[in-house]
Amino acid sequence: MYLQGKRVLIMGLGLHGSGIASARYASQQGAVVRVTDLRPAEILAPSIGTLAGLSIEYVLGEHRIEDFLWAEVVIHVPGVHRDSLYLRMARENGAYIEQEIALFFHACPGKIIGVTGTRGKTTTTTLIYHLLRANGMPTVIGGNVSGIETLSLLPTISPETFVVLELSSWQLEGLAPHKLSPFVSVMTNIYPDHLDTYPGMEEYAEAKANIFRYQHETDLAIFNYDNLWTRRLGLEAEAETWYTSLERWGSFARHSPQHMFPFTFSETPMIGKHNLENIILATTTARLLDVPDEVIGFTVRDFHGVAQRLEKIAVVNGVHYINDTTSTTPVAGRVALNAFDVPIVLVAGGNTKFLPLEDWPETIVKKCRDVVMLEGTGTHELLPAIREAAQKLGIADPVRGVFDDFTAAMDTAVLLTNAGDVLLFSPGFTSFGMFLNEFDRGDKFVAYVRSLEEFLSSSTT
Repeated sequence: MYLQGKRVLIMGLGLHGSGIASARYASQQGAVVRVTDLRPAEILAPSIGTLAGLSIEYVLGEHRIEDFLWAEVVIHVPGVHRDSLYLRMARENGAYIEQEIALFFHACPGKIIGVTGTRGKTTTTTLIYHLLRANGMPTVIGGNVSGIETLSLLPTISPETFVVLELSSWQLEGLAPHKLSPFVSVMTNIYPDHLDTYPGMEEYAEAKANIFRYQHETDLAIFNYDNLWTRRLGLEAEAETWYTSLERWGSFARHSPQHMFPFTFSETPMIGKHNLENIILATTTARLLDVPDEVIGFTVRDFHGVAQRLEKIAVVNGVHYINDTTSTTPVAGRVALNAFDVPIVLVAGGNTKFLPLEDWPETIVKKCRDVVMLEGTGTHELLPAIREAAQKLGIADPVRGVFDDFTAAMDTAVLLTNAGDVLLFSPGFTSFGMFLNEFDRGDKFVAYVRSLEEFLSSSTT
C-alpha cells in the first residue's frame, strides 16, 4: 500500500512489536501518523521511547471517534474485534483497514513460511528458524513472535531469504481479504481458544485455515495428523500436503499414506509429548526444504525451547522452578501438568476466556499435591471444578488458597515445596487484571525466583 502523504491511524501501540512496527513503517513511508491506544502514556512509555525522533502524534488513554473519521488508513493490532465500532465508522467513512502482517506480505520479497495453531506455534516457528539457519540458509523470524517488529525486517530480506512467521488467527484474518497465504504453511493443532472472539470452533478453525486457503499447487502444507481438526483441514489444502504423526511415529504425504518416513529426531532437552509434536512438524518442514538429517539431528539436540514455555528457571533447594506463563487455556494447563512425573506445586489462575475446562481439573487433582491460585474470573470457574473432581476421586482438596497478591501467592507456594518437587507456574488463563500481559506475568515469576535465589545465597554466607 502506498502510504506517502496519507493520514494513517495506528490502533493499538502495545508493548510487544506489531503496533510499534506499524507506526515506524508508516512514518518512514512518509505518512502523517497518529497513534491511539486505550492504555496511558506511563504504561506505553517503553514503546513510545523506541519511536523517539519520528513524527508521530499520540492520543493515549482513550479512542476518539474523530481520529477514526480523520484517518485514510487504519492499521490495527491483532486482536481488535472485527466488529469494533471504531473500525466500522472508519470503514464507512472510506478508510482502508489493514494489519501490519498484510503490509508485510505485500512488501516482502522473500520465501514466507507460516506457522499457526492453538498450541506450539512459537516453539515450532523458532525451531524451523534454527534448522534453516543451521543449514546456512538466509533466514529471519517474525510474525506473532514477541518483541519482533516484523515490518522492520524488510530491509534485511532478499528473494533468497526464508521468512519464518508465527501467525495468529487474527493475523490470518488480516491476510484473507488479500487472498494471501505463505508458500509453506504449518498447522500444529486446533483446540478451543478465543471463543470470546469467535462464535464457535468452526469459525475459529476457519480463521486458522486462511494459512493454506490461497496457496498454489506448487506450495507446501504440513498438518498434525493426530489432531482431528488439523487432520480434517489437511484434506482441503490445494498445496502439496504432508501429515506428521507421533501416534504413527513418522510423516507421510497425503497422497501416499502407506509410505511413512520415520521420526528419528526425538532426542531433545525439551520436556513433554507436546514438544515432540512440535519437533516432528518442524523437522518434517526442514526435510521438505532439503535440510540434511545430520543438520536436523544436532540442531534438535541443541534446541532448548522458547522462553516462558515450560522454561526451567532455576533449581533452588532441590525444587525445580518452571515458568509456563504462556499457558492461557485449560488445554495448555493440562499439557504442562502431563509433562512431569514428580510431585507438583501448581500456581494457576487468572481471567477467563470462557473455554471448556474439560479434564484439566481432574488432571490437577491427580498430578498436584498443592495448588495456589491467583485471583481472577477464571479462577472462580476452576476452583469449584477442582473441588468437585477431588470429591469424585476421593482425594483431598489440593487448593491452599486464592491470592490477589502475586508475591503472597508465591511465598505460600514456596513454603509448600520439598526437595525433588516441581513448582510449576502454569496459569491456564489470561493475565489481565493483576499483570499487563502474559509476558509481564512471566517476568514477575522469574524476578521472584531470582530474588529467592539471592536471598537464600546471602543467608548462607
